Amino acid sequence: MFELLDGKNYSEVLKEEIKNNTLKLGQDNLPILGILQVGDEAASNYYVSHKIKVAKELGINALSVKLKSSSKFNEIKEALVNLTKKCSGLIVQLPIATDIKLEKEKVQELLDLIPFEKDIDGLSMFNQNSSYDGKNNFMPATAKGIILLLNKYDINFKNTTIAVVGKSFIVGKPLASYFSTFKENKVFTYEKGTSKDTIKNAKIVIVATGERNSVTYDMLQNNVVLVDVGIHRINGKIYGDLDFDKCKEKASFITPVPGGVGPMTVISLILNLIKSYILQNPKKGEYYKEIIKYL
Repeated sequence: MFELLDGKNYSEVLKEEIKNNTLKLGQDNLPILGILQVGDEAASNYYVSHKIKVAKELGINALSVKLKSSSKFNEIKEALVNLTKKCSGLIVQLPIATDIKLEKEKVQELLDLIPFEKDIDGLSMFNQNSSYDGKNNFMPATAKGIILLLNKYDINFKNTTIAVVGKSFIVGKPLASYFSTFKENKVFTYEKGTSKDTIKNAKIVIVATGERNSVTYDMLQNNVVLVDVGIHRINGKIYGDLDFDKCKEKASFITPVPGGVGPMTVISLILNLIKSYILQNPKKGEYYKEIIKYL
């Protein structure tokens, strides 16, 4: 019998804790979330508005700058530098939807302009190359949300075998790096197209390939912990990378889609913002002492 890793419910609990702590600061001392968006992609518009909505629900200020898709690289760069000066922590909403697509190196150049203490998406090379020891660096929000969810359900991810399927720099790579800091662990990372036998020994399987059924029922051992990061909209419904109805039969714990990893991502971004705020204002940490353990 499996148990759901209910990210929706847990994120609401965390929201309430964050809100109660933030109220102590007073209106003149609130953290400020900065968001830079380029272009007018529908998905990006939704994600930006949702992040701002959640921030405001928690009593946190948000400052969003939206540039036209015709913006030149130097214009984006200037806007980012200016925004950096006005907020506690910020993100560049990806993709950067310019009319002429920016090369990967140019995108990274922009991300590296964000000071490490304000890089709440954890996408600068400083953070990507860190060991995620929890001190002065930031894990990308989706990866952080997964760690929080595993901890909430007392799932042991030390001295165990973990398979991370998908090597993105926002989920797969940071998770593999973090799990590998526990020397007793056996951590395996795979691209999509994993053979059936390679993850049979894994007690925890995290799937973030962006491809439906990239991990299937016959590839899993019994009582496995399954974390599904995928989001696919098919005929008006939302599905993950896994076939939930089949894979749940082998699971001890499994994330639903929707309602699993997704809600934890935004709340983890806010937690990173609070961490950023405290790094810059150490004395304000006393106002957030109840949630320091999540940072």
